[in-house]
Amino acid sequence: MRRLSPQPPPRGLSLYSACFFNLFLLACTITLCQFSAGCASVSAGKESPVAKISIVPARVDFKEVVVGQKNSQTLQISNTSNEPVSFEALHVSGSGFTLSPVKTPLTLPSGKSLRVTLVFSPSKASVASGSLALSSSDLEAPVSIPLAGSGEKAAPQLQSHPSSLNFGAVAVRTTSTQTVNIKNTGNVPLTINSAALSHSAFSTTGLSSGVSLAPGQTLEFKLAFRPTGSGSVSGTLSIGSSTLSSPVKLALSGSGTTASSTTSTPAAGTAHSVSLTWSPSPSPIVGYHVYRGTFSGGPYSRITPYTTGSPDFSDTTVVLAGRYYYVVTALNSAGEESAFSNEAALDLANP
Repeated sequence: MRRLSPQPPPRGLSLYSACFFNLFLLACTITLCQFSAGCASVSAGKESPVAKISIVPARVDFKEVVVGQKNSQTLQISNTSNEPVSFEALHVSGSGFTLSPVKTPLTLPSGKSLRVTLVFSPSKASVASGSLALSSSDLEAPVSIPLAGSGEKAAPQLQSHPSSLNFGAVAVRTTSTQTVNIKNTGNVPLTINSAALSHSAFSTTGLSSGVSLAPGQTLEFKLAFRPTGSGSVSGTLSIGSSTLSSPVKLALSGSGTTASSTTSTPAAGTAHSVSLTWSPSPSPIVGYHVYRGTFSGGPYSRITPYTTGSPDFSDTTVVLAGRYYYVVTALNSAGEESAFSNEAALDLANP
């Protein structure tokens, strides 16, 4: 009997099989890369550990925190696998970073999440970095979450607007009232400990000891002048806080007049006129509103009593010299109002 020698497989089939195999490996590689994108940094082995847990956010940045104060943020760890994941330890490193107490070891069931709170309390004004490490025997390497923040020096500051008040001529035994704003423009909270007036002809309403202002917060109060006799009067309002190195002082002045002297004394609160123009809105609108404030960034108060249809407006309600800030909004037919426009600043001087 003649022996048959084995025949090699067809070349076309071998080439096809090889191509299919290479294509399959390439697809697997792409899938793993896409699955790992955006997760915490972990070295992958037979099974990537990031395929078992999800961490949000993947990086915690506390930004700027005043030395001696603290900021906390929450991080969520989720088990996205079908098996429970056990953690032997959660460890924080880096100056100023701490982790709120978490009992370990702990087991996170499939589909469940764990929230942990991280705290940053800098002891000096400098940039800080650290990490939160999650150790688990179910993962092939610890998971590391980067932490960042910076300490900044406390900078308490209180501003008054206006910085001085002239009530002008006021008839004897009558009262003239003006509005004052004080704003915490620093980066730490302030508590008003004192508000002292140097002359009895002046008084305040809405300003008292014990009022607290957070950074960026504004307090509005009233100052009144009631002269008891004719002649010029001057005084000072001193606003003190234990956080400030010195009190904020507001210079006050006015004059008391009788019927015979009124014509020779300037009237209080000489009015100004401010003309405003802006670029028309490119969207269909029914009109605009104009807002005015005494601090950059607000708060602002609306000064248009009704919607103005043209991109211009004259503000005739300003009576005090100082710096003013204007913004504009647009309204559509449904009555919806847009966000504030860019801010325009204007300095007014007494005539």
